[in-house]
Amino acid sequence: MIEILCATYNGMRHLREQIASIEAQTLTEWHITFFDDGSTDGTVEMLAALAVNDTRLSLIRNPVNLGFCGNFLNNLSKLKNADAYAFSDQDDIWYQDKLKRAFDWLSRVDPGRPAVYFARTEIVDEQLNHVGMSPEFKLEPSFRNALVQSIGGGNTMMFNQAARDLVVDTLPKTRLISHDWWFYIVVAGCGGVVRYDSEPVLKYRQHATNLVGANNGISMQVARLWMAFRGQWRAWNTAHEEAIKTFEDRLTPENRTAFHAFQRARNGGWPFERLSVLKRTGIKRQSALQTRFLPILALLNRL
Repeated sequence: MIEILCATYNGMRHLREQIASIEAQTLTEWHITFFDDGSTDGTVEMLAALAVNDTRLSLIRNPVNLGFCGNFLNNLSKLKNADAYAFSDQDDIWYQDKLKRAFDWLSRVDPGRPAVYFARTEIVDEQLNHVGMSPEFKLEPSFRNALVQSIGGGNTMMFNQAARDLVVDTLPKTRLISHDWWFYIVVAGCGGVVRYDSEPVLKYRQHATNLVGANNGISMQVARLWMAFRGQWRAWNTAHEEAIKTFEDRLTPENRTAFHAFQRARNGGWPFERLSVLKRTGIKRQSALQTRFLPILALLNRL
């Protein structure tokens, strides 16, 4: 049984298409719990009516607005004892074999070892016309990469009970950046296994006001580097550093050493000391161009 968590907020416009694509899955043993964040557009009423006639659907209304990251992570503790878990956005279109592709891999992993699966996405516009693909990452997933980059969208994720338990047990009280990035950090850091599938598993609807996922090409790489120089990367890394400190005793010895080195590279007193430490960490982004800029960010105290 696959337990699917779908976060909703005023998703009436596209939600029926998302549900239909889940109903069309070749792997049919699934259940969806919708966690609504205070919709006012009829989403709650529609889901409540659907749940009355379909036991595969459940609806829980959040008492306060949690935001997309908090919605997924804080509600994960309410679900347990599934064979695997998957996150769902409210406006994607899943390929028919999405669940099966992920579960086929997950079922080959020792169930006692935390494991999480990510995949690429096909980017489409509001009318589902093909726009492009999310980046194809070449480097093997690792904690050293997770410290500075997220590699997969939460809408592509599937993870086992051990990963679910690990993330629930280590969830910090501090505010996190995104649920998918946090899973990557925790599972990779604590000796779990992370799988990145280079084949797309869904149509990701790119709204005019939403640029998440549209990060192909040199222009977007330059835009991301500009964000780094303005301090955005440092703000994200600071949030993660504080959160990782709450469970660093559960990191593998190798990853704990890497984390401490990363802290020195970010917060060391002398610029060239920070640079020297960073070179020894092996920390990389998936893009060679962006990796080459990490030392510059360390020198400028922007890492």
